[in-house]
Amino acid sequence: MICVDIQKKLKYYNLDISFRLDNEVLVIQGPSGSGKTTVLDCICGIKKPDSGSITINDNMVFSSDEKIDTPICSRNIGYVFQDYALFPHMTVKNNILFGIRSKGIKDMDYCEKLMNTFKIKHLENRHPSQISGGEKQRVALARALSVKPELLLLDEPFSALDSDTRQNMYNEFLDFKKTWDISMILITHHDEEAELLGDRIIKIKDGARLDV
Repeated sequence: MICVDIQKKLKYYNLDISFRLDNEVLVIQGPSGSGKTTVLDCICGIKKPDSGSITINDNMVFSSDEKIDTPICSRNIGYVFQDYALFPHMTVKNNILFGIRSKGIKDMDYCEKLMNTFKIKHLENRHPSQISGGEKQRVALARALSVKPELLLLDEPFSALDSDTRQNMYNEFLDFKKTWDISMILITHHDEEAELLGDRIIKIKDGARLDV
C-alpha cells in the first residue's frame, strides 16, 4: 500500500493532495502547471513537502511530524522522466546496468531479462542518440525497473512520441501492466490516455484534487 498526504507551498498556489494505491495504476490527470510533476518529485525525494507524510509498503519515507526524510536512493522507487533522462554517453545496456549497480544488485542476468522483456536486446550497444523515441521509452522503463522498485513513477511517458508510436506503446504498456506486479503512478493531461491506462484516475488543478 502506498499512502501519500502532502502539502507544499508553490509559486502560484498551495499543493495539498492525498491518496492511496495498492498494486494498481493510478493516473494523475490535469492541465500543465497543475502540480502533477511536483507530486511525483515529492514522492521520490527530489523535492521536499512542507508538511505531511509518504509511506511505501509500511515504510515511512517522509514525515514532517516525525522528522523523517529518506534519501532518494533509499526510497526504492523507479522514475521514468518525461524526457527519459537517459545517459547520452552510455550504451543501452550500461544505462540499465547503472540502475542495477546503484542498488548493489548482484544478478547481472536481470539486465538480460529486462532487455529481452522490453525487446531491446538488439540495441544493447547503441547510444540513446542512435535509437528511436519508442526505443528510448523502453530503455527508460527497463532502467527504472532495474532497481526492483516497490513503486514506479511515470511522468507523461508518451508525450514525446508521434501518434502511431504512441498507440503502439499504449498496447505495450497494457501488456506490461499484466506482467509486473507493482504500484504505478502515471501522469497525463490526455483523457484517452487516462481512461485507457489507469485503474483509477485523480484529477487535479492548481495543486488540489477535483474529484474529492
